[in-house]
Amino acid sequence: MIVQSKVSRRTAALFAASSLAALLLAAAPAEGASAAAPSPASAAAPSTAQKAPVLNGLALEHAGFQENGATYVPLKDLSSSLDLQLLWNPGKSSLEVTGLYQAVSLKVGQPKVYTAAGKTIMLGAETLVRNGVTYVPDKLFSKAFGLPVAWNGGNRFSVAYTPKYMMTSAGRELFWLNREHGVLYSGPSGSVPIRAGVIRVADLDWASLSARRINPASYAVEIENASGEPHINNTRWRALVSGGSLVRQAKTHYWNPRMLGMKRDIFAFQGNVVMVDGQTVMLVNPDGHIYKTYNLLELTGINDAFAVEAVDTDFMLVRPFQKGTLILIDRRSGQTVELYKQLLSAADQAWLEAYPDTEIDYPGDKLAYTGRSGDLLSFEWTSFTEGQKIHFTYMLSPLS
Repeated sequence: MIVQSKVSRRTAALFAASSLAALLLAAAPAEGASAAAPSPASAAAPSTAQKAPVLNGLALEHAGFQENGATYVPLKDLSSSLDLQLLWNPGKSSLEVTGLYQAVSLKVGQPKVYTAAGKTIMLGAETLVRNGVTYVPDKLFSKAFGLPVAWNGGNRFSVAYTPKYMMTSAGRELFWLNREHGVLYSGPSGSVPIRAGVIRVADLDWASLSARRINPASYAVEIENASGEPHINNTRWRALVSGGSLVRQAKTHYWNPRMLGMKRDIFAFQGNVVMVDGQTVMLVNPDGHIYKTYNLLELTGINDAFAVEAVDTDFMLVRPFQKGTLILIDRRSGQTVELYKQLLSAADQAWLEAYPDTEIDYPGDKLAYTGRSGDLLSFEWTSFTEGQKIHFTYMLSPLS
């Protein structure tokens, strides 16, 4: 009986996997398709020349189970593997599951979900919560999203889908970025998102995606990526989405095995988003219009990638990657000052200048801007050899 039971379970698992492959007959719309493209569940069946979908085996944190004739799967665990985002809607006391081509809302204890278009999908069993984990009938994924899921026992599942997107959110606004093509989608949770545009990404490997809200209509999306071996090609993008469309983007790239990377660019100043594209700094309105630009190669004479660490009414602080020294730029006159030459002792300047800036542990000048009071700028410096924290001040020129 034990052998027969094992064989039966194995046969059932194989049957579930083969059934899953057969069920997934609909292809997701291509990246170039319009936002109104049909969902995978409603697309036409492929021709016989098309390849059968590849089954991906998943080992999730939580196990599935069967109850009252229904197969239950952990909603959160599976959603991330299917490019779906979850968000609680406190106003409706419902959980929203949003994908690129379908969005539904569900409530615990109900055997149905409601689509963004107002339709009802019956699941045959109610949504449950066990030990703080939300479980849904496996039919949710096939009926609502055209993505059948097979439970293979325990915490093992099979899906005929490979994740293609990086995902993030800012409040109730959700974002998807196609890792291969750079297509960006956005929209509020519970609604089918729209195509915002294409971010010119490449070679995404160790990558992260984040977003932040600027105002009700505008969001900034940021990507950080390390690629190549041993992942010392560093690229970061900052993109601006306004009114649902991608209106501006910028990219910074630097390459070096140095342990000390570049600080993130300051986000905004006086309502304008700071965007660094190569050696051009742009102050951009939330709707994408450029307020002011600065050519850092012309201003500093340094051909390198830069981080913008501060922007104020009369000055800007930038740091080139290779040399790693903080430079003050007078925004009115265009004059520049290498601050370490003004603040550090002659001995510390000599120590830094004698250190090869190609070494993996080259420290840069270790100056950090901490704020201003009137025309007096404050900096904190960490000693090169003793690790002491020392406070410096720098008085802006009256001409600034």
